[in-house]
Amino acid sequence: MLWLSKMQQLLNEKGGMMVSSHLDLLSYCTLKEPFRSKSFSIIVLRKGRLDFHLNFVLYSLGEQDMFFIVPGAMCEISTISEGTEFLILSFQYDYLKKQGVLFNSGEIMHLFSAHAKKLSPLSEEEYHSMIFYLSSLNKRMLLPSYTAHINDVIRHSFISVLFEAFLIYNKYWSDFEVKITRKEQLTVDFLMLIAEHFRKEKRIHFYANLLCITPKHLSHVVKKVTGKTPGAFIHEMIINEAKALLSAHVLNVGQIAAELKFSDQSFFGKYFKKYAGTSPSDYQGRNFIAKHPPF
Repeated sequence: MLWLSKMQQLLNEKGGMMVSSHLDLLSYCTLKEPFRSKSFSIIVLRKGRLDFHLNFVLYSLGEQDMFFIVPGAMCEISTISEGTEFLILSFQYDYLKKQGVLFNSGEIMHLFSAHAKKLSPLSEEEYHSMIFYLSSLNKRMLLPSYTAHINDVIRHSFISVLFEAFLIYNKYWSDFEVKITRKEQLTVDFLMLIAEHFRKEKRIHFYANLLCITPKHLSHVVKKVTGKTPGAFIHEMIINEAKALLSAHVLNVGQIAAELKFSDQSFFGKYFKKYAGTSPSDYQGRNFIAKHPPF
């Protein structure tokens, strides 16, 4: 797992954003080793084939494909064909905030949706544009730190890559309306809150209070917007986190139960089996996950 630690260390050293290539990744890469992404990533495949599992769904990337990864996603590089080449832009959410790059809620909601399109085939023009912007950003990041206005140069180059990618992405979702309703905004806010608090708080009442609405209204809105109840989202978040912790083999089942604020190991075991269909011990025995994700 040293490659994962190295790639994550590089991302942190570069302030939360970096461009890497197949050469960087393949120098350290271990195939079929799952990990949980800690950053946004945009992959553009130049040649070859890359089979990639994202949240347990297999995607096959071919030449001139662009692929989006969001923080918290369960990832696994399954196979890489000989001669495969690609570029990856990885960036953390804190980097976006620090640079003053903010997406509106509609874009966030859509990109984080389980139904959002993660794989986009590029036209010849789109492909060359993405490669040009990514290569330009990479060159600018290699400039000496004393270069005049280097931070502004890198920032503007990064924004060019980012918005070029989203312009292309939105072509494949031309029917998507970025302006969202109050109910959709409320749903976005709820999803952001559970991502922040789910380890400690599993009660719908808690999130309703933070949003200054009643639990009944929250349930009605979330169900109408997403087709799922607030409770379903909370359970899904807890189970996915439990699976990641179990697969990491750092904590035992009792420690994971405590980490997720369950009253005891027995209750956690029953809860996990109800929603995952197997016991925590059995799941842990069959699954492994990388502790230090590359992006």
